[in-house]
Amino acid sequence: MEDAPLTRESLNGQAYARLCRDLKAGRFAPGEKLKLRDLAAEMGISPTPVREALARLISEQALEQVGHHSVRVPVMDEERFAEVRELRLVLEGRAAAGAAAHATPAEVKRLEALHEEMAAQREAADAAAELLAAERFHREVYALARMPVLQRMVEGLWLQCGPLMRALQTHALAQPRKQHPHHQVLRGLRKSDGELARKGVEEEIERTTAPLLAYLRER
Repeated sequence: MEDAPLTRESLNGQAYARLCRDLKAGRFAPGEKLKLRDLAAEMGISPTPVREALARLISEQALEQVGHHSVRVPVMDEERFAEVRELRLVLEGRAAAGAAAHATPAEVKRLEALHEEMAAQREAADAAAELLAAERFHREVYALARMPVLQRMVEGLWLQCGPLMRALQTHALAQPRKQHPHHQVLRGLRKSDGELARKGVEEEIERTTAPLLAYLRER
């Protein structure tokens, strides 16, 4: 289903949100150049708000300027990947632990539904939709920690990792998947066990490390 054209209201913010979504869904490959006019035409708006959204993403290190007129997705090297991975382990683990202190039964039920949505997208072999569903699950978990600064930092790291996530479509996970780590996160939230929730998040990040590194090395 195609996206509807953007409205006049807050075009800059909507263009930014659309590009963030596409980055996190792995739509753009590392090294890919983004064409301003093509993006504007796709969104149904003028180039100006798209240009400003691109500039914002450059300032957040999710994109990079090449020359005076080109913007591309950065090609992450192994050193930068290791730094981003370490930060994700620390920050996302902390957010999950914080969420366990506040999650209500109704909120856990909502997260269970989000996980089931992700599983359905996997069964449908819709990799982009699966990535976005997983991102929504984690975003809502971390929001429960009530630490908005921490959550913004995490989302900035996701933007940098998004273009690598297409590797999960072609490279096997480091270990066979017996049970998705989300189940451990959910158990931690139900029991108000911050350490259990933290370990679930850390396991998910760890299990994706090998395929992402393999993808990086191939490129």
